[in-house]
Amino acid sequence: MKLLVHCAVLLAIATTAGAASAQVFRVEAGGSTLLNAEGGSIAFKAPNYDGSIGAGLFNGKFEFGAESRYQYRGYTLLSGDESVPFFLPTDLFDASHYFSARGLGVTRADERERFYAFAGATATPLGTGFFNAASSDRPAAIFFYERKLPRRIKLFSRQIVSDRQTSLQGVEWKATRWFTTSSTAGIGSNQAYLAGSADVETSKFALKASYAATGDRFRRITVLSPISPEANKGNILALFKPTGFVSITAGHQNILEPLIPGGAMQPASVDQLSADFHVAHFSFGSGLFVSHSAGRRTQGTNLYLRRNIGAGFEAAANWFQSSPQDSVKSTIFSGTVRKRFTDRFSLLGLVSRSGGQTTFAAGGDFISNRLVLHLDYENVYLPFRPDHPFEQALALNTSLRIAGPLQVILGSSVAPDGHIRYSLGANTYFYRVRGLMMRQMSATSFVMGKYVVEGVVRTADGAPIEGAALRIGRETVYTDSTGGFVLRCSRQGPFAVKVVPEEFLSSVAYEVISAPSEVRAERDDAAVEMRIVLRSRPHPESANPQ
Repeated sequence: MKLLVHCAVLLAIATTAGAASAQVFRVEAGGSTLLNAEGGSIAFKAPNYDGSIGAGLFNGKFEFGAESRYQYRGYTLLSGDESVPFFLPTDLFDASHYFSARGLGVTRADERERFYAFAGATATPLGTGFFNAASSDRPAAIFFYERKLPRRIKLFSRQIVSDRQTSLQGVEWKATRWFTTSSTAGIGSNQAYLAGSADVETSKFALKASYAATGDRFRRITVLSPISPEANKGNILALFKPTGFVSITAGHQNILEPLIPGGAMQPASVDQLSADFHVAHFSFGSGLFVSHSAGRRTQGTNLYLRRNIGAGFEAAANWFQSSPQDSVKSTIFSGTVRKRFTDRFSLLGLVSRSGGQTTFAAGGDFISNRLVLHLDYENVYLPFRPDHPFEQALALNTSLRIAGPLQVILGSSVAPDGHIRYSLGANTYFYRVRGLMMRQMSATSFVMGKYVVEGVVRTADGAPIEGAALRIGRETVYTDSTGGFVLRCSRQGPFAVKVVPEEFLSSVAYEVISAPSEVRAERDDAAVEMRIVLRSRPHPESANPQ
């Protein structure tokens, strides 16, 4: 079995050896205290293929991985380590379920149907955001299929052949514009599986409800992470907006979540009732939370008030109280003042009082070509910590460009026990040519088309934007560290031009200020530089307690 798995991974690495013809390479390395892991990876990207090779230490043990994807006549050919999406139509509360596998596969999708086939072995993914690795488990063959039928009906089939068999069939029916119902039935890991869901959404009312009866061996997410909850048994969430100024939310949620990486899944439930009001420049509301975990019941209450004051000013106050079973109450009060000077720069001041102690903190947002800094504070509800479930947690995300494309990245996350964990790493890009010149002839040469499209992508103040993705005709091109790109063509066009933010290599979110809708390719001596202007989008404000 291990020989089969290693062959599959070696095939992926052999495939990546052809990456010498790839035009963009991303090298990154780092570590995470959340996952007790550190390592690095090399990722490559070209018009028709992409992939990566990664290796590192996970809990002190060396692990490695590799994967590649190649586009061929509408099919995507897969090799190496793969995250297999395992979505069911009844997954209303979390559609991000998946598991990992190692081997070979192929997938294709169009407007009517989609299939996904993979053969090799299931795997347990390991690593951090800076590298991906896996350890092989059991042999498996996978075939997933979806098809749209008339009358807004969609069929799903999920087949997994391994030491435990899974055969699930599902149907989704969008009965009206506002009502969708789904059901799933079959065998999951040799045990009966049955689930149903209903989704209602109108201008004033929304309701999501689902129930899943599963066996104790059925599990889809295999990633070793303490922040990957999965919905369990009955879940319901309702939102009522009688007017544009009032909204009422009620819900009951059952979750399973490991408290430590690789730990057993722990059950918890949370009941929620909240009301939000928006009057003039004021926003205010309250919420009641009741959680059950490890045989203990905890009640939490929060009140908040927020108001916009003048141009760019916002003030907010929050009050939290938790009442754990057989324990003393705890209270947190916090106030914040935020001033947004521009889309690129804001400051935040925070004062907090809890347990008889007063603390002060500062934060804000700053975005430049060299530094991206987001330092904020979020209120989190932690059902696995019944003694004091409310936590005012640091939310830190920053990247600093050292030289050229080399940058250092630091981020924080909240573990289920309330502790702040950090990830620190660095990455850089290497370019085979200026921008991405398409139409390669071999691993060492390119077809030099007679016509060229060239240009530059910058911000309004003239700063170059690296890693911007543009779709020109049927080709995708990426900008280099100067913001420039070059595309050679065998004909003059015209070609449609589209900025594709979701494919940017940069960690900064951008939106278009100006860009042409089409362009013509010209000979080298007659080519005119195309100019595209973008601007960064500010980070969204921190949410209410979750």
